[in-house]
Amino acid sequence: MRNMSQRAAVITLVAVIVAGIASVAWAAWSVTGQGTATLSAAEVTALQATARPTGSLFPGGTADIEVSVTNPNEFAVEVQSFAQDPQIVVDQAHAQAGCTAGNVRLKATKKPIAKRVEADGGRQTFVVEDAVEMVYNAPEACQGASFEITLALAGVGLPDSA
Repeated sequence: MRNMSQRAAVITLVAVIVAGIASVAWAAWSVTGQGTATLSAAEVTALQATARPTGSLFPGGTADIEVSVTNPNEFAVEVQSFAQDPQIVVDQAHAQAGCTAGNVRLKATKKPIAKRVEADGGRQTFVVEDAVEMVYNAPEACQGASFEITLALAGVGLPDSA
């Protein structure tokens, strides 16, 4: 009989252990919860960019432009292209002599720009080849003129580089 009670004790102990494991497993699988999170999307601010020809322009000729871009956003961006209608300003003396901004225009870029500008005031300066041209019939008043070009840029936000 003693064997039976040891056997009964072992069976009871195994049953208790199995029941305990089953209740823990049931509790682990039946856990539920709920929560709410509120996030805000960042405001996008326009890139600030200026450009200037790096070579001499002449009627019918082209020049590279050096572009300086500042990114005020909280995320890095990749500059991909610029709009073909920039604001062009001719220095005052040549403008008074008859040289107008219409004598210089941007050309369509043949190569993608693809320049990364870091976040939070990051600045990038790069050269775009053969990007500006002077019209073939520009007046003599444009000789020696300087042109400042304000560009509208297009690009995409980039993930953190970390």
